Amino acid sequence: MIRRLLFLLPFVAATALTNGCPPPVTDDDDTGPECTNPDAPVVLGNEVEDGQPVGFAVQVVAQATDDDGISTVSLYYRTEGQSGFTFTFMSNEGTGDPSIYVAEIPASVVQDPGVDYYVRATDSRSGCQEESFWPDAGESEPLNFQTQLDLQPLPFYEFFEAGDCSGEGADPEDIGWAGAIESFPQGIHAWRLSDRSPLSGSCAAFHSEGIPGGFWDCPPPDGTGTIERQNWLISPPVDMSGKADIFVRWFERHLTAGTCAEVHGLYVSVGSPDPSVGDYVAVSAELPFPGEAWTSSDWYDLSEFAGAERAYVALYYQGGAAGRWQIDDLYIGEPLADLQLDSAGPLDGAVGPGSSNVELDVTIVNVSDDYGAGALTGVLSTADPQLTVSGGTQTFGAVAPGASVDSDGPFLFDVSGAHADNAYLDFALTLDDGEGHTWTIPIRLLMGEESTLVVEYDASGGAELQLELGHGPIAAPDFAVQATSVDLAGADWELTLTEQATVLPPGPGSFRWHLEATASGTTSSTLEDVVFTVGGVEYTADADDVPVELAPGESVTLQIPPPPVLIADSWGTTPDPVGPGASVALSSLLLRNDGATTAGPVGCVLGSSSSDATGFDTAPVTFGDDPIASGEAALADGEFHFDIAAGHNDDSSIPLTLLCTDGADTLTSTFELPVPYAHPGVGSIRIDDSDFDEDGLADPGETVEVFITALNAGSVVTDGDLTVEVAQGVGSTAPDFLVGVGTLAFPGGPLDPGAEVESAGSFEIGLGEDNRLGDSVVLDLTWEAGDDTWTETLVVEVTGKPWTDCPEAPDPEGDVLNGQAFDIAGCAYRSDGEMLQVRLDSYTPFPADIAFVDFFFYEVPSLYSVETIGGVADFESGCVFGSDLEESEPIAVEFAGNSITARVLLDDLAEIGGNVQVAFGAGSCPDVYFCDTYPPGALLFNIEEGQYNCDGGDFIPLNW
Repeated sequence: MIRRLLFLLPFVAATALTNGCPPPVTDDDDTGPECTNPDAPVVLGNEVEDGQPVGFAVQVVAQATDDDGISTVSLYYRTEGQSGFTFTFMSNEGTGDPSIYVAEIPASVVQDPGVDYYVRATDSRSGCQEESFWPDAGESEPLNFQTQLDLQPLPFYEFFEAGDCSGEGADPEDIGWAGAIESFPQGIHAWRLSDRSPLSGSCAAFHSEGIPGGFWDCPPPDGTGTIERQNWLISPPVDMSGKADIFVRWFERHLTAGTCAEVHGLYVSVGSPDPSVGDYVAVSAELPFPGEAWTSSDWYDLSEFAGAERAYVALYYQGGAAGRWQIDDLYIGEPLADLQLDSAGPLDGAVGPGSSNVELDVTIVNVSDDYGAGALTGVLSTADPQLTVSGGTQTFGAVAPGASVDSDGPFLFDVSGAHADNAYLDFALTLDDGEGHTWTIPIRLLMGEESTLVVEYDASGGAELQLELGHGPIAAPDFAVQATSVDLAGADWELTLTEQATVLPPGPGSFRWHLEATASGTTSSTLEDVVFTVGGVEYTADADDVPVELAPGESVTLQIPPPPVLIADSWGTTPDPVGPGASVALSSLLLRNDGATTAGPVGCVLGSSSSDATGFDTAPVTFGDDPIASGEAALADGEFHFDIAAGHNDDSSIPLTLLCTDGADTLTSTFELPVPYAHPGVGSIRIDDSDFDEDGLADPGETVEVFITALNAGSVVTDGDLTVEVAQGVGSTAPDFLVGVGTLAFPGGPLDPGAEVESAGSFEIGLGEDNRLGDSVVLDLTWEAGDDTWTETLVVEVTGKPWTDCPEAPDPEGDVLNGQAFDIAGCAYRSDGEMLQVRLDSYTPFPADIAFVDFFFYEVPSLYSVETIGGVADFESGCVFGSDLEESEPIAVEFAGNSITARVLLDDLAEIGGNVQVAFGAGSCPDVYFCDTYPPGALLFNIEEGQYNCDGGDFIPLNW
């Protein structure tokens, strides 16, 4: 069975060592303490299954652990029957678990009859490493898996039938084919076997279309992406020995979608089946695209490969957000008569959904100039579940080159009453000459009329309009096709949409279409009208929506027909007002419809994105028995019930969402329910250091008095006089301090909403001389007013000098590579003349435990870096991979949500004159080293050539 290839990062290959192992570590100095290492690594693995296909790389996974850490994990392998093992280092990069290691046995080693392999792990104890093997005996008793070579004789037919190809489809490996995945971000965008409209039988092979609209960037010239998406569908090995003339032909269809360039190709390898090895030869590097209906490919001559005992035929797809390519009924073998459809139908105008015993006379033609076929038996079939072939077998006479022949009688079929009207009826006619040769002929009939779309617009005088039509979710449509006014040369956009008959005419729910238009030129464009014609009836955009003029850069999305827009207009509550800890009854909710009339009566359930709102009813509440017309409102027939947590006392509203259905659409309406409450907190603090330097800062060596100003940020007055209890919290970074905890009172009685008042007393913080710029003291505050309490954390900084923004434009948002969490936004700094603290800000929060960030400090002629991985700082010289430096004072690194700060002693930077230059790199990305840099031109790396450029030419100057 052939397995799908998963291409991983390349592993480092090593030269062979004596006896397959590195030399042992020796120590001739016996004057020191005896080296002890009580435990060897523990190595476990997953055995490779038998039946691996010859010529495809095989991945091996192992787990290695040791208390001393793991130094190396190596995979040893050989083709069964060969002498000596070759090895490669296994890697834990990208496995998600540092104890899990992977490597590949190369395709050149995976040969008949099998492969021997084992894994060796060494620990990190210096001077007396221990090693372990999996399996335990290592080289003397290695593991083994058997390979399989499913050699196929000619003629070779493939109908791509799998046991179950429904849903996301089946893997081509299930029928002996392979899908080599290169660069596609998701496995579902690969070659699969699907039951979606096959030509014959129940399955066909297909490569899905990508999703337009920004999910994948096209590579140049169509976009700015850097990756060409490439996939291969690879046949089982075919025996071409003893043959002279060999051809291949298949049936195919193509659905255009997206804007990326797309390439289809045909290749053959008589060496390795693995495309990465490079043995494939192009028979046609750019195949012509078929249309949306099943049609025969050309016949492609493979005779140059005749005599090969093993050949692989591959279909190649390159695209991205491009089209869907479907393949069925492939043939490899001697040239045959080329039988095609001459005529079938047309259908009588009376044929429609519900018709039975529809007669179909078929004429076939042989377009070959050289080959004929004898008498034929024809069997009609269809993959359309709404069609039933009731008389499916007829005979045809012999057909000479260039001749035509009629069926001896009509085929018969029935059309379900549930079948979409104005639709294509697709059939497959399979012809058999009784001598081992078969032909498949696709037949497409039109029932009713073609369905069309016309988009009228004006994009003249420097204007340009980009258009996307689709149905399904707008962000990720089920169907989408795009065009530009430039491609259309200013003419109306005219499309035939009969293929989409099951969602026509446009209607509510899954039948709703959308048209997105974007003015991308230098002057305004106008979208004038959108007209569907289905069964002779026109369906247009809402008259209030078109025509619409679009300024340059402006977009509009029209939904056809427009959906209802439900708004929670008014309501009542019990209790009123709602407070923390309340059990709420939401009554008399009036639902207003600002969009199109609903498809039917509306029913809704209530929910919330807030964890403070729970206990919602699950039974829908209805809003009358009739649809809600456009511009009208309906009153709920009942109440909605839920609970609010007692801890929701910050005066914020609770977000509520109505999830409604009208029988066709799922509609939402979100609104806010006020939960009024008093909410005192710290408005500001005042530091009294009048016994020292009177600068209003908490400096090292000072004992300061701290006064708190309370601010009532709530919407109601506090329930009585206000006090706050101060206690030492968790997370202080100051190494030496003492807090005089206690309770502070606030004069003036209950505190009104928005009012401020300073505490009548203060509390002390005593700071030792060892504290430095940026150290902080964390305090826990407990507020109390009457029966109400609130908690808050207060951070008092030591030498809390203000931050100064770096003199550099913000870094562009979204430019971070590989979806890394740290997307650099900008930086700030501050210094007290002894310490320099630099802060790097991110547009998005990031996980501090895995953050990889480098701070670079350039002080001519020296360059230093602070490397932080998961909050552990390392001070180095040079650009990257520098020597570790001793710090006079340890580097302090702190993470806080969207920021990371690094604090360095100025003397350690050899700083002169109160200035230094900085640059930053964040995240680890292959090939480019950092996933984001700031400023953009400061760090320029060429990993392939080993160049690491941090010369400071574009660093940011800091002055204090």
